[in-house]
Amino acid sequence: MLPRRGIASASATIGSGLNFVQVKQRLAFLKTLVLGQDATSSLRSRAVHSGAWIGAGFAVQKVLQLGSNLILTRLLFPEAFGLMALATVFLVGLAMFSDIGLKPAVIRDPRGDDPEFLNTAWTIQVARGLLLCVIGVAIAYPLSLIYEQPILFPLLAVLSTTAAINGFTSIGLVTAERRLDFRTLTVVQIVGQIASIALLIALAYSLKSVWALAAGNVLSSALTIGLGHVVLQGHRHRFQLDPKAARSLVQFGKWIFLSTIVTFVGGEGLRAIQAGFLTPAEFGVLAIAYTIAAIPIELSMKLTSTIGLPAFSEALRDDASKLSGILHQFRKRVLAFSFVLVAVVAFTSENLVAVLYDDRYHAAGAFVVAITLSNAVALIVLGYNNALLALGKSSTYLWTMTFSTAGRIIGIIAGFQVSGILGMIVGVGVANIITLLIVWPIMYRLRLLDIKLDLAMLSSIAVLTVSLVLLT
Repeated sequence: MLPRRGIASASATIGSGLNFVQVKQRLAFLKTLVLGQDATSSLRSRAVHSGAWIGAGFAVQKVLQLGSNLILTRLLFPEAFGLMALATVFLVGLAMFSDIGLKPAVIRDPRGDDPEFLNTAWTIQVARGLLLCVIGVAIAYPLSLIYEQPILFPLLAVLSTTAAINGFTSIGLVTAERRLDFRTLTVVQIVGQIASIALLIALAYSLKSVWALAAGNVLSSALTIGLGHVVLQGHRHRFQLDPKAARSLVQFGKWIFLSTIVTFVGGEGLRAIQAGFLTPAEFGVLAIAYTIAAIPIELSMKLTSTIGLPAFSEALRDDASKLSGILHQFRKRVLAFSFVLVAVVAFTSENLVAVLYDDRYHAAGAFVVAITLSNAVALIVLGYNNALLALGKSSTYLWTMTFSTAGRIIGIIAGFQVSGILGMIVGVGVANIITLLIVWPIMYRLRLLDIKLDLAMLSSIAVLTVSLVLLT
């Protein structure tokens, strides 16, 4: 509520006319009331501005993704999506298994704007991409034998080239995140996505096979990388290995390397386990469900990693005592917004799938609801994880992710034995709750635990779940 003096002052000003200085003062005052006492600070202003761009960009990207999926599902068959989803799991796995944390290292390191440091990071990134391509081609044939899908051999070999292409991604994308400059990043992503979708649809219409998705992904990667270099021209890329920079990157990244292996197994790796229980067609339907259900958690992950990590890192560099307050305010806004998305997706997904997709994909509706509720619990942990990385506690982050992954694997296997596909999804939800219980003592010791906010989110998820059960 506006203080009486504030209302009186505002009324008097309106009566006598506002000059430019007074307008700026009133706007700053109102902004402080809405966003908090530090709302006019540079960090908060940039974070809010970045959040607006990320939110708008995410909405546009999801609309484009949904539209392209609707078109592609009519041009292709469920088995094509299942095969592509399985191939993508292993490509993502390759990328994560070799992730040495270049992006978070550049964001949080004091030398994050030093050309020598950036060139060293980019050189390592290029070398890593080429190595991933070679490994991807090497494992393609064995994987085709394991899954008894001969087409996986050439499919994975072709898709592995995207790893080499992505290795040349402009380091300017990372420095832009470090500065919380998401306007340029959002424009690059949306323009690249529009061009990629047009390319995919044209290939699907002409080829009518999974090769349309494979070729489209390779060409889209090249297009997006090229666009990034054209738009973000502030840094001049060249191959360079500065020993001090390399040591700094490796020292921080060794724990990130292990953490991303565990993260893959607990994320995309779970899909590989699920694929072992399901037919390609069933897995294709489940992949459609994951695409829709991922909206709330993807947005939260995007906000916490692209805004939260840079903001937390900058707060620690300026004044470490402010981290707790910034973390609370950030998580409160992200969780509130994400819960609204969770509720909307959970209540509308079954009808949405029935209307938008043909009857081959209608089973995805129930899966979307279950996945959305399961992922909702995982939203609570995200902000805490990025605070750990900002503090440089990458080893602690590794252990929390290890426990989470182990729980999810057990949940999937046990859940499938009890209740098939839905049982697998519920098993992951139970594992997410156990992970939260493990994270709480860690954050308490760091004096960053926000138990009231966490319990409020858990209670809201419980009420939403009960409401959905009663209405179905």
